[in-house]
Amino acid sequence: MKPRLNAPGLLIRLVSSLAAAATLAIQAQVPIPAAELAKLPPPLTRPVDFKTEVYPLFKAACFKCHGPEKQKGKYRMDTKEGAFKVTDDHGPAIAAGKSAQSAIIHMAAGLIDEMLMPPPGGKPGESDPLTREQISLLRGWIDQGAAWPDGPITEIVAPVRFDPEIKALLAGSCAKCHSGAGAEGGFSVDSMDRVLTGGKTYGKVVTPGNPKKSSLLTILAGKDEDIPKPEAHRIADKPLRQVEEWIRQGAR
Repeated sequence: MKPRLNAPGLLIRLVSSLAAAATLAIQAQVPIPAAELAKLPPPLTRPVDFKTEVYPLFKAACFKCHGPEKQKGKYRMDTKEGAFKVTDDHGPAIAAGKSAQSAIIHMAAGLIDEMLMPPPGGKPGESDPLTREQISLLRGWIDQGAAWPDGPITEIVAPVRFDPEIKALLAGSCAKCHSGAGAEGGFSVDSMDRVLTGGKTYGKVVTPGNPKKSSLLTILAGKDEDIPKPEAHRIADKPLRQVEEWIRQGAR
């Protein structure tokens, strides 16, 4: 005779096993002290738009390690399904309506040991941490429900302007030698007009709307062999891409 299955007993054991697994998962999560959570930048209270504000931020700060080509820690942020993953150690990456309980906020704010996201890069400007304003933006989006439309996201490129982005970038990288009346080669980064005018030695280095004809990019990439010590002019990839995008958009 075939043994009879005790369906009710089997169901009880199954439910008990699932409950035990859930309990272990909760216990495995690393709690964040309330005092640390209180230090988080406050969420934005104005409406936050996912397509024009959140997704471009994810793309710029996260896709290098968590995008279509690479998924460190088996976490992917360019898809809705991947971004809302529940982690084993830190709970939900994005808990809709609960930014203070979302792992991406804890990591972006440096509240989890050795898990600052994005991680520091090897060179200044290569991988900058999110600013308090950016964390507030993400918190606002999550607290407002973390709306993520279905289907592919239409590519949206945020506008890049000379003031403040490019002005601050060039001031930090170039002003030591290219500022004021004694600017080397007659090229100054003190204003957009001076940058677009170019210098006495090499002439115009920016062609608005055409990165390929803008030798400033070659110089900032450290590849212009016509200038002394070309490598000394090199900046990190991230700010270089920002200058390129500024030129592509018309250098305004």
